[in-house]
Amino acid sequence: MGTEKATRMIDFAVERVIIACDAVAENRAGIEAAANLAALWKAALHALLLEDESLLNLAGLPFARQVGLGGSVGQGFEEADIVRHFEAHMRRVREEIEKAARAHAVASSVSVVRGRPSAVELPIDEHDLLVIEETTRPFGGQFRLASRWLSAALQVRRPVLLVRSRAALARRVVSVVQAKVPSSLRAAAAAAKLASAAGLPLILRIVDEAASPAEVRAWVAQISPGLGTQCRIETAARGAWPFADGEDSLLVVDADPAVNELAVLKALVARSRADILYVR
Repeated sequence: MGTEKATRMIDFAVERVIIACDAVAENRAGIEAAANLAALWKAALHALLLEDESLLNLAGLPFARQVGLGGSVGQGFEEADIVRHFEAHMRRVREEIEKAARAHAVASSVSVVRGRPSAVELPIDEHDLLVIEETTRPFGGQFRLASRWLSAALQVRRPVLLVRSRAALARRVVSVVQAKVPSSLRAAAAAAKLASAAGLPLILRIVDEAASPAEVRAWVAQISPGLGTQCRIETAARGAWPFADGEDSLLVVDADPAVNELAVLKALVARSRADILYVR
């Protein structure tokens, strides 16, 4: 296989960064991460705003009550209150997207998705990177809903970055190597590009001797010759996977179903507090 052909096979190209926003997510950390990535890749920033009518059904549920900071239970929600609350939040989200795009000097656009997001129906193209924020925000006191995007995002056949809402930024990029297949090579390439563009150290973690350190360094060197020699190589047993990396890491994972099943990807979300980039 020629060098040029091999490079095309493992290349991780991003032409558009899509931030998935809704009325229950915190959104700010995801928007900032998406805008930053768009600037690093010289890509466009696009926002998908979710209008989920099923959220309005909360107004009529008998257990939906406002909870005060001291734990006191107040009155139930009125539909009009929820609508005003969500609409005001989504206006702020639009403003934050525009502000982030200006700050990072990237083009931005917005579209609306109605209903619950579906992995099949999401308008995502081949070279799009979808960014979602896992953390939801409280409203009416301490009441929180689960992310409306997480389930669909883990199943979509495109790269997905899961952002955790926190103040600390990742200080290292960790790529997990589990097999010698194109999707694993793309994951290593994505990690190398991110580390190189952001000026972060790169760690390649080889599971169960899936590849030799020399092979992994050669993959990285095709993207960044400097990182090919400077990156750190670690080895790990399969029994340690999924890894419980902390908030200082951006974890890059091969999400091809032939390498990691959906149950494993979900387990990683629960086990790790790192930001996670799922590469297909």
